[in-house]
Amino acid sequence: MGDTNINYDEKFGFNTFQREICAELGENFWRELTDGLTLPDMESECGCQCRNMYLFVERFERMADIETVEKILCRVRHGLHPSQSAWARDEFLKIGDLDVFLQKHQDDEMNHFEELNREKKDFYGQDITDEVLEFIRQNPSMLAPVRKGNKLYCMAFPCNMNEYLKTADNRMKRYHACHCPFAKESILSDSVVSPVLCHCSLGHVMNFTEAFLGRELEGRVVHSVLNGDMTCEYEIIIPEDIMDSFVREREKEMVINGYYNYYRTFSLSGIVGLQEGIVEWIMPKEGEKGPSLAFHVRLHEKSWEEELEPIIEGIRSGTVPQRWLITPDATPWNIIPLLESKGFRNLSSQAEGPEPGMLLHKNDFQPYFPAEGDMICRRVHTKEDFRIWVDVVNTALHGWEMIDAEHYAVWLEKENLRFYLCEMDGKPVSTASTIRTGDTASLEFVSTLQEYRRRKAAISLCSQALGALFENGVRAVTLSGSEEAVELYRKLGFHDCFHNIIMQYDIPV
Repeated sequence: MGDTNINYDEKFGFNTFQREICAELGENFWRELTDGLTLPDMESECGCQCRNMYLFVERFERMADIETVEKILCRVRHGLHPSQSAWARDEFLKIGDLDVFLQKHQDDEMNHFEELNREKKDFYGQDITDEVLEFIRQNPSMLAPVRKGNKLYCMAFPCNMNEYLKTADNRMKRYHACHCPFAKESILSDSVVSPVLCHCSLGHVMNFTEAFLGRELEGRVVHSVLNGDMTCEYEIIIPEDIMDSFVREREKEMVINGYYNYYRTFSLSGIVGLQEGIVEWIMPKEGEKGPSLAFHVRLHEKSWEEELEPIIEGIRSGTVPQRWLITPDATPWNIIPLLESKGFRNLSSQAEGPEPGMLLHKNDFQPYFPAEGDMICRRVHTKEDFRIWVDVVNTALHGWEMIDAEHYAVWLEKENLRFYLCEMDGKPVSTASTIRTGDTASLEFVSTLQEYRRRKAAISLCSQALGALFENGVRAVTLSGSEEAVELYRKLGFHDCFHNIIMQYDIPV
């Protein structure tokens, strides 16, 4: 959930509430607020089932608007300050990728709890049993914030995890979940302290995130045991500039690298050549069939014209592809109008709908589970099955024999490549493939025979392929979404990162 090794600099108590309320609303407000009340004491509230805090918060909510109450309580944050987790800021900037930073923090924390479990050591007095360890594994947002879109989600550790897991009684489960000495005992009474108090815990959770992002943030309490929920969970909004610099740019890079890895894979066949340089391209060797595309365009700002001239001559002579993919990393920054000035057409500007580069994070995956029926989704292992897979791909995806089983069977030998086939009514009807590179992968060759479309074959097969990747340590999957399949991918949790731009040089007749 944050920095589990933090040292609390001040003895947190009710004086912290007084300090923050007075700072926002003044001493006179404090005197009126507390007039006639017995002030809550952290050490003795348990003896009155937190009745003093119940009355204090009830009056506080009557005297101040809810936004002000929430803001003040969020600043109470158990007496913490982001400076106490300053190390996280340096580490975050060094990594430069929000998702990688969060995953590293989560992995480090998980390793720590596995060590506690293995060595029979406690965590703040709690035994980390096998059951507790599994509970932590199933709820990673207890270890570090989990990002979903532009929000971070955190879950508080139950105060007594062993008793929390053992009890079947909902009230006792809520009781064992609560950490707050100013509210915990009220759960067993008829006067439960208002859940607005949980904004103090929201501030506690936000403290670590504000530390590594280097600014104040906005958030909300999503679930609270004081509100009848079984867990305490929080949501923190990621500022747009952070998303742009530390998420979206990295996502674009992942999608682009997925494209490049996919195109380069064709050269393994031996019948498709791969040309490297300031422009990369794949093209069938003489007398062979296969894909033809230029990509990874890196012309120089001052010499692009001179660099492009011999390449255009190559297009005219048939040694360079006519069709080019322009991705966001292409240079110069104004490459599209520059190519247009030399006779290229922007095919994407004429398309009815954009074809996006898309990405799916593990946390956003929404698997599809097909209903019981005659559908069989399985992985391809044999050359015989691969031949069937190739036939479906060529028929359903390309409409011509772009690849053949003989030359591309070498793909089956690669550990990072996997192929999937879906059968309906005993007939092979749909395909998918994945290419893994480290902790990322791309989803490729998604196709379904025309007469079997809209029967859930593709989404079922993709779901199986994606599930296998995530179960084996992949954190994100990329793809290039064709217009007719974009909605399918979005149902699985993919989101757009950029729109593909296809340029074509038409050879003058």
